[in-house]
Amino acid sequence: MLAMSTLIVSVLIPCAASPSGGLKLPPPAEATHLVESLDALRVAPAVFQDDRSNTSDGTSGQIDPGKLQLSAPDDEIDALQSGSADVPEFGAEGSMRWTIHGGYGIDVHGTNQEVQGGMGLQYFIIDGFAFAPEINLWGFFQEGGDAFGGSLDLMFEWHFIREPTWSIYGDFGIGLLGTTANVPYNGSEFNFMPQAGLGVTFDIGNNNRWYAGVRWHHISNASLYEDNPGRDSILIYTGINFPF
Repeated sequence: MLAMSTLIVSVLIPCAASPSGGLKLPPPAEATHLVESLDALRVAPAVFQDDRSNTSDGTSGQIDPGKLQLSAPDDEIDALQSGSADVPEFGAEGSMRWTIHGGYGIDVHGTNQEVQGGMGLQYFIIDGFAFAPEINLWGFFQEGGDAFGGSLDLMFEWHFIREPTWSIYGDFGIGLLGTTANVPYNGSEFNFMPQAGLGVTFDIGNNNRWYAGVRWHHISNASLYEDNPGRDSILIYTGINFPF
């Protein structure tokens, strides 16, 4: 700010103090160049440099706008031009994100359906590989009576293709499910949920990402109860992924 104020004062004083007593403005080309230089000072951190020239009456110390120079580190200029300044790499080791999502599934062996809504957390253990637990609410619309419940799903994600604005990942894990009635209707109210699938993410601005995927979704009580019919569904889901 001090350098900019010095620049403005240094330019305006010699312009106003012309021998004729009137206001002497810089030529249009030099004035335009000065405005562009001041705009550049506001855009990027820069090192101010100038060449001082002697006037016809032997005085010195005036700044020649035509010789104004600005310089900045190349890496800072590249970051500003690409819009990537201060934006962390998606999926970098140690980074954390959170998600909100919803899904719909259908039993591959019948007409039973399920809906899902919940939120999750991602912690990238190494670049591209995250521990991604979820908390979900469920509705099961099935033969023999509907059921509702909640689950804790311990998931892992591997973003095996990771680009600046998109990625493709695989996920896998297991959940613990409790419901208000048996799921399936001739099964139990407590079940395990092994699951695995594929998904994609796309950058939607401000380091947020939209994502969608499909999973094989199994429900079974692992024979902890006398009856264990189990159920397999195809679950399609989508959501928004935010930086933590």
